[in-house]
Amino acid sequence: MRLTILETGHRWSQRLFFKMIKLQMGHVPGPMRVLTYRRSWFGSPFVDCLQQAMRNSKHWSSSEMELFAAFISKLNRCTY
Repeated sequence: MRLTILETGHRWSQRLFFKMIKLQMGHVPGPMRVLTYRRSWFGSPFVDCLQQAMRNSKHWSSSEMELFAAFISKLNRCTY
């Protein structure tokens, strides 16, 4: 289920950015829409937390984590 506000609730600059992405990729990934909607309220704090969790691993390198993410995306049949 996707909220319709994530399709229409962005500023004009974000919508322009999404159009450029759509021209290059054919679609705009869902997580990108979520993270850019109300960025100061949700996006920035969540992205900071996500980066810290994903990039500061003591067990795996960045390339290994990218490989895991790509594999999970394939299993979920979504674009990485």
